[in-house]
Amino acid sequence: EKNDLKKINGIGPFIEKKLNDIGIYTYEQISQFDSELILQITDAIQFFPGRIDRDDWVGQAKRMMS
Repeated sequence: EKNDLKKINGIGPFIEKKLNDIGIYTYEQISQFDSELILQITDAIQFFPGRIDRDDWVGQAKRMMS
């Protein structure tokens, strides 16, 4: 089951595709990001360092699940 990750502020079509390419498809997956995983994902998708924390993707994903 794939979620529309673009509903998370800071994720557009380009970043959603990059996340999908590395196996991230759901709010649940994003809600479980920890600091180490955030660093790995930032590196893997070549995204602005600190952006995942600044835009609070984890918090947004948790709210989307409830």
